[in-house]
Amino acid sequence: MMKNKKLYTAVGLMVLICAAAAGFYFSSLAYRLDRLAAGKDCRVGAAVIAGSRSFVYEEGKYPLLSVFKLFIAVRVLDELERANADPDKVELTITRSMIDERTYSPMRDERRTYPYGISVARLLEYMVAESDNNAADILLAYTGGTEQMQAYLKRLGFGEIEVSANEKEMNTDIAKQYVNRASPADVVRFLKTVREGDILTPENRKFFDKIMTATVTGGDKLKAGLPQGTVFGHKTGSSSRTAEGIKIADNDAGFVILPDGRTYYIAVMVSDSRMSDRENAALAAEISAVVYNRLR
Repeated sequence: MMKNKKLYTAVGLMVLICAAAAGFYFSSLAYRLDRLAAGKDCRVGAAVIAGSRSFVYEEGKYPLLSVFKLFIAVRVLDELERANADPDKVELTITRSMIDERTYSPMRDERRTYPYGISVARLLEYMVAESDNNAADILLAYTGGTEQMQAYLKRLGFGEIEVSANEKEMNTDIAKQYVNRASPADVVRFLKTVREGDILTPENRKFFDKIMTATVTGGDKLKAGLPQGTVFGHKTGSSSRTAEGIKIADNDAGFVILPDGRTYYIAVMVSDSRMSDRENAALAAEISAVVYNRLR
């Protein structure tokens, strides 16, 4: 018994030492983010995972907006794997009734003749890389809707992430832009789990990386804080403004590959902001630069 007690004590001491080391590793980062957030008329949260170390700035949940499209992408790929289906070969038929004319949708703007067939792979590209809202709602419905998405996240161990509205609902009722929520910590943990775990096959993990690194939105957010040429995959999320001029959310989350091959995960979520979109993006870029310089 005494041997076991000593063993548990030693293990506990090691855990405390590791936790202290992680805290020390990121101590200057917390100070820098405090300085950047000081005086900003918004709520800002951030999280970073670098190897075995993690950092959270301002815990709590924030509106996700289009960041939730990452969860849809993973669920679609996972479901196709279970059916032994290739996203390049599975085709859906898009009818006019499936398209919201009042939302952001590069796919709608490029394809005006209905009905038409399109591969699930191309829909995923539209949804993640171009943040297409129609593609998101089509794929969300394809996998069973928000209730099934919530159940899926829970099965993966991410039950604290909340998804209960699709893009059309959020665009129709601005209050619903608050209901899909997550902490920045859960967002980066999800990304790390997907990219480094076994939820997806190596081939589909590679495809997931491909559509994230092809993202064309939010070049002035996290990406602007990174050196040119840095390998960076991400998903942005941007809301409407309330009648009072408050921006519900301006988000960016993704992974960064450092020159030596190490990878870190980062999410910056700005909400309830009275600042301009440009100021929100600049804050995310500044945080991104600080994190990169701390970890490189």
